Amino acid sequence: MKKASAVTLLFGVCLLFNSCNGPKETGCWTGAFMTDTPDAASIEKFAFDFGKRPALILIFLDWGKFPSEAVIRDVYGAGSMLVVTWEPWQAVDKKGIDYDALLNGKDDVYIREFALKLKAIKGPVFLRLAHEMNGDWYPWSGRKEAYIGMFRHIRKVFDEAGVRNVRWVFSISAENVPPENDYAACYPGDPYVDYIGLDGYNWGTAQSWSRWRTLREIFSGVYEEIVRRYQKPVIVTEFSSSSAGGDKALWIEEALLEMKKMPAVKGFILFNIDKETDWRFSPDAVSGQKLKAGIEDSYFKGTRKGSLS
Repeated sequence: MKKASAVTLLFGVCLLFNSCNGPKETGCWTGAFMTDTPDAASIEKFAFDFGKRPALILIFLDWGKFPSEAVIRDVYGAGSMLVVTWEPWQAVDKKGIDYDALLNGKDDVYIREFALKLKAIKGPVFLRLAHEMNGDWYPWSGRKEAYIGMFRHIRKVFDEAGVRNVRWVFSISAENVPPENDYAACYPGDPYVDYIGLDGYNWGTAQSWSRWRTLREIFSGVYEEIVRRYQKPVIVTEFSSSSAGGDKALWIEEALLEMKKMPAVKGFILFNIDKETDWRFSPDAVSGQKLKAGIEDSYFKGTRKGSLS
């Protein structure tokens, strides 16, 4: 990526996010999770299919891994920004890290190397560390004191390495599962967090325990609560809808209209893959056409190569 483009990218995002620390103007960046290894082709395909190049590109990384140079090159070459979901486990066997060892400095060499890798990126990086801690499906779920200690320790290593382009995202599930696993008890504190991430899905009837829900139903209550409690900008870090049990085209049409009523939301990331259920919005389907029509609104910001727009 050319130096001039990097400067334009950083300047563009800071204009919207008020020096990258809070919301300034109205608007919401579009974003997507499309593949584990996004490249120029997948980004351009999204732009071709839906009319806007996504500003935010989500990836997931296990502990011990690093973002690939190819992914960094293609994402920032497209004028987009990485949202790195950094998971303190090995996904293959779902084994979590040793938190006590981490707090004693065992992983500091790796953390520092990871920090310097992100520091070298010529643009903002959103770091979504150990997301959905208020669920019951990850090894770090429900470990309140250990979670806070881990978050603060990793942030300290980054700060000591002089990293200034990383934005820290405290990313929660829209529901506490179980109810007593309150996300607020895991919050590491205002000095450690730049954005609140919010994850929520319409599972429809894809699962025995699920039902069709609108975006308003999914985020009702929790959105207002986090805005009031933290007074920080919000990114909807994961959202999508199943195709089972309702009208997916109407769902995304209403979801985008609803998001415009959530002024603290400065970006969204659409889960656009077939995983636990088919979250995809096909450009040939009515749902994909409604997605394209919805994000044509200038409220939803895309990118152009080399800069944000």
